[in-house]
Amino acid sequence: MIDPAPLNQHPAPRLTQIESQQGLWNEAVVAHSAQLLQSWEWGELKSRWGWKVERVAVEAGGRQAFAQVLLRHRGPLSIGYLPRGPVLGDGDRDLADLLFTTIDRRCRQNRAISLIVEPDRPLPFIGTLRDAGFVQGFAHIQPSRTVKVPLLEDEALLNQMHQKTRYNVRLAQRRGVVAQRATPDHASFATFYGLLADTADRNAFGIHHAEYYADFMRAFGDRAILLFALIDGVAVAGLMAARFGPEAIYMYGASSTKHRAHGAGFFLQFEAMRWARDAGCSRYDLWGIPAETPASTEVSTGNRVAGTHGDDWRGLYEFKVRFGGEILAYPAALERRYVPVLSALARRVYRPGG
Repeated sequence: MIDPAPLNQHPAPRLTQIESQQGLWNEAVVAHSAQLLQSWEWGELKSRWGWKVERVAVEAGGRQAFAQVLLRHRGPLSIGYLPRGPVLGDGDRDLADLLFTTIDRRCRQNRAISLIVEPDRPLPFIGTLRDAGFVQGFAHIQPSRTVKVPLLEDEALLNQMHQKTRYNVRLAQRRGVVAQRATPDHASFATFYGLLADTADRNAFGIHHAEYYADFMRAFGDRAILLFALIDGVAVAGLMAARFGPEAIYMYGASSTKHRAHGAGFFLQFEAMRWARDAGCSRYDLWGIPAETPASTEVSTGNRVAGTHGDDWRGLYEFKVRFGGEILAYPAALERRYVPVLSALARRVYRPGG
């Protein structure tokens, strides 16, 4: 007779269970300090926008590693993309070898031409890239640097900001700007997309289809927030952020061209940080700044901070770093080429960005 398991003792989940169950996957990757782009929800979002998701879990000697690989198919072939991963303990070379051997097999099953890897930390390989099966990748798809702000109590949070940022937060409060968490419905999504289209036109950058942003909110559910800044009841700025593990991430933001002098954008970030802190997060990721620190953020006509337009991110850099966080740089992008002669062409044809 087999004795029943002691109360409150359950067998460890099998790898196939982790790969197929949302709660187990997220629990496992959070335990390994993974980022939002390795979350189950991000995979679900991308699966509705032209990607196939392969979740890979491996184990050796009681240690585990994970990778959420996105595959975009065109006809019989595909290209793979591993954003902000893999999810792997520092310095665990043997486990990394096993993980990438398994990833390679999954990619080849999907007839992938290549796999683009954007790690969130240095991979534990020694020797040359080629020895480890990689070549140097192209430019980053995700931002190569970000700013992460420690989430403190209100006064400490304000005091760590640059004085001009702190001034703008308080200016918004004095001028009656109100932050409001929106119900994620058709009307609020339409309002946000209108502000986003205004911002994209002003700053010359591309945006997704309107339904993509609604899908983002649906995918992350109550761990996402759509927040508006209102002046006299009119939305003048908006942002979408989501929580994953100990971090909240600012994903999308927009503002009105007509109402930019009230500090609404600064105040909105402050309120998003407070939301994240009160939900148990310890850091707020402002997501992307230029790869290189600008020599100057001033414009030639005076000492006003430059705006953000197209590839000129000086204004964005100044806006984000002044919240007082730590600048973090990610390792260079890498690539595993399964059909080397087609790899460069594939990246242009399959458009893995986003």
